[in-house]
Amino acid sequence: MASDQRHSKDFRSIRTLLPDEVFLLSDGKRPGPTDLVSEEVWDGIMHLPDDVAITTSNHHGTQLAALYTLWGDWLRAIGRKEDALFASMLDAADCLQSSTFDFLHGYYRSAVSNLRSALELVAIGTLGNLVPDDKVYLRWKSSGASLAFPSCRPRLRNLTQEPISTMLFKQGGWMETLYYKLCDYAHSRPGASDGDMWRSNGPIYVGSVANGVFRLQTSTYGTCYVLAKIGRPELIMPPNSEFLFKTSELHWMDDIASSFHTLSAVQG
Repeated sequence: MASDQRHSKDFRSIRTLLPDEVFLLSDGKRPGPTDLVSEEVWDGIMHLPDDVAITTSNHHGTQLAALYTLWGDWLRAIGRKEDALFASMLDAADCLQSSTFDFLHGYYRSAVSNLRSALELVAIGTLGNLVPDDKVYLRWKSSGASLAFPSCRPRLRNLTQEPISTMLFKQGGWMETLYYKLCDYAHSRPGASDGDMWRSNGPIYVGSVANGVFRLQTSTYGTCYVLAKIGRPELIMPPNSEFLFKTSELHWMDDIASSFHTLSAVQG
């Protein structure tokens, strides 16, 4: 009984629908259940990720708070200027939010795969801001062509001056290295598949893997800010997220913080 009482007081044990009025776009009161899932099916889908979410939030509260802060600040950094970066940063925000959700629930490979999409989107938006009439960018914008990071990187290198060009966009540089690291997870390559990380069927909580995913998340946030600042030099780093470039152990690669500081000095 004591155990049941303890868990009943845990705020994480309660689920509830949000009130209708909190949604920006709403056409009235939502209907009640019309095809309610069975308890057996619900438990079969949710019991493992729920266990991981509780365990993760037992031991990674500071990391979750950091990711929540970074996501909120990223939304504010998007601003109201509807340039090429606006839509890309907005779509990237969804990827970053999904990454945190997957991280919480133990879907580590999916969490990192979303990071690759975020990085690629911001790189494309940066290219669009620098050369809005670029033919490949325009075809991508009209859904007529792909524009993956390996195609975007050399274009960005040709458009930027030294030392930024070499520091950020040279072939084999830190940004390309990070991108291909994220690709390992997007393609479930050996060592980066769910099974390799869980050593089991899952999702299950693996603390060391969670810590590694967190570093890739903060590294991606940092990289996205570097890219966005190239495409929009007037972008100001949100004060609550400045820790991102002051705490080197957050980054998978040390070059991220030094690149942001160099870029700010060059542009300033």
